[in-house]
Amino acid sequence: MTLPALLVLAALLSQGSADSLDQRLEETRRRLSELETRHAGASEMLVAIHDHLTAARAYYNRLEFEEGALMAAIARIDARAAAQESVRAGLSGSLETYLLYVYSHRRFLGPEALFAPGGLGRMLRRETYLDHLARQAASEIEILSASAESLDRYRDSLQVLHDDASRLRSEMDEIARRIVQEEERQALLRLELGSALAQARDSADALEAERQRVAALVAGLRSTSTASAAGIPLPEPSDDSFLELQRGAVTWPARGEIRRGFGIETHPVYGTQTTSDGISVATAPSTGIAAVGPGMVLYARDFLSMGKMVIVDHQDGYYTIYGRLGSISVNVGDTVAEGTSIGTSGALEDGSSGYYFEIRRGGQPVNPVEYLQ
Repeated sequence: MTLPALLVLAALLSQGSADSLDQRLEETRRRLSELETRHAGASEMLVAIHDHLTAARAYYNRLEFEEGALMAAIARIDARAAAQESVRAGLSGSLETYLLYVYSHRRFLGPEALFAPGGLGRMLRRETYLDHLARQAASEIEILSASAESLDRYRDSLQVLHDDASRLRSEMDEIARRIVQEEERQALLRLELGSALAQARDSADALEAERQRVAALVAGLRSTSTASAAGIPLPEPSDDSFLELQRGAVTWPARGEIRRGFGIETHPVYGTQTTSDGISVATAPSTGIAAVGPGMVLYARDFLSMGKMVIVDHQDGYYTIYGRLGSISVNVGDTVAEGTSIGTSGALEDGSSGYYFEIRRGGQPVNPVEYLQ
């Protein structure tokens, strides 16, 4: 690797880049902590829902037992009422027989029976006995009728209780169904949170590993570039530099929507700040990426989280960096002109199609938007 390339890479992997990785790692760890809290909350919710479901099922079983007892009581009352109705019908028949007998006796008993020896006494005793039997039968019929009416009222009240129990059981069925649905929903949420938690842990581990790799690479590049360049800084651009003269009118590597701007950005949820030394531009998949000005290719291969990356030295103190490419069509040492194809767009951090673009002036990042037309 040439000395200028080492110097540019050392500048690219500056402390600011390491700080950005640290900020991303801190943001991921906060996300991990939040997911762990939500996962614990979902577990507690599942325990509470399970307890509610157990209590609801116990109450449902007790209600079902009481409903069965009510049905048995109604059946017993029906049987008792039927038996009493049979007795009442028999007594009514007996009373009718007695009345017919009295009527027949009084009708066919002549005057001679009255004046026969002992006839009057026998007649009075018979009349008294028949009246007693008739009154007794009528009284028993009234008692049975009152008892039947009481049983009917009691049966009606039991039927009301049974209807209430049936309605309550239907409500309990609905409550149990909703509890089961909520239990399933919470279980699914817990699984999703567990998956997100595992992914966050993996991301935190990957970021930590990347931070360590970057730190080691920065140390190595700084050591190599310092030893090779003996502390010689990158050249400062002159006023007649191509990008300086074209400021505000430089052709875009590829037109698109800026998804991530230059400078410091605050996370909307966690409040953490990250720094970007360039811009992330969304494009259609595999859009052609062109050099923004004449120069020589210093670097053209994979580079850490930048993926496929190209660095162009414009040989006037300016360097342009094209990252997250889908493909590279130039090699180190190639001379490029304005508009020369250097590759195609790849994928941004959010997975959408696009590329990363950065301009460095004397080794320091500057806002590309101030240069692009």
